[in-house]
Amino acid sequence: MAKRGSSSEKTKRMFLAGLGVVFATALIYQLFFSGPTPRPKRSPQSGASSDRGTAPQSSSTPATPKVRQLGIAAQREAEMQALLSDMTPLNLRAVSSGAGGSAQIGKRGNIFAYYVEPPKPPPPPLPPPPIQLVSVQPQSAVAGTPRLLTLTVSGNKIPADAQILLDGTPRVTKRVSDAQLSTVLSPGDYATARNINIEVKSQSNPAENSNSIAFMVQQPPEPGFIYRGRLGTLGQLQSNFALIEVTSSKDFKRVKVGDTLMGSWRIDAITADALEITHLQYEIKRRIPLQEKPR
Repeated sequence: MAKRGSSSEKTKRMFLAGLGVVFATALIYQLFFSGPTPRPKRSPQSGASSDRGTAPQSSSTPATPKVRQLGIAAQREAEMQALLSDMTPLNLRAVSSGAGGSAQIGKRGNIFAYYVEPPKPPPPPLPPPPIQLVSVQPQSAVAGTPRLLTLTVSGNKIPADAQILLDGTPRVTKRVSDAQLSTVLSPGDYATARNINIEVKSQSNPAENSNSIAFMVQQPPEPGFIYRGRLGTLGQLQSNFALIEVTSSKDFKRVKVGDTLMGSWRIDAITADALEITHLQYEIKRRIPLQEKPR
């Protein structure tokens, strides 16, 4: 009797183990290998019954939402694994030659290069002024010349009330002819080297103006020698001599009052402290201080 009891217990255990394996296999299949349960189709009779207010009876039991969601996730995971395992090379010909785009560089240049904005077109030129100046005589002068200077401006379409402006300042103007105007410069007007802008403008209509032309004031000439010392008897200035050094050659010369140096500078006076000289062409006066040569 004891042997029969132990064998029946062993049979029950094996039966329960087999039943557990079958249940686990069915559960794994439902979770990972089965798709979503299709929804049952409604028959006309069921629709009619619903219209009458009675609830339709389903022929099959729907799957739970949790099982359906896990089945969809398993399908997506399988699709992703299939895409990742596909090692087929991409075909880029359709992208470069088809309707999708072109490989040619556009107006903005290469998209991988730094974009440089193209230069902007220059602004359109301004219309010419009503009055056209052609020339000025003289065209230049030397700064420091102690003389009055008459400037004559020539041009076209000069109105009767036209006036000369120097650097924007109106000047006393004389009408020489229908095409010429003149004004007088004092020594102080061109005492320093610079360019003076000359314009012409109507006194009654400021919008009737002219183009600008330049009058050039040049640098004054510089003496090419140095006063090194005085030779002679004190108290007899007119009989004294001056010792000078030529800057370019470093030669020494003895000169007296009335002599001309470098063909341009006249010696007017010799003192113990300086030389008084005058430029013969421009009448520019200079004082050259004594510079003793270092020992």
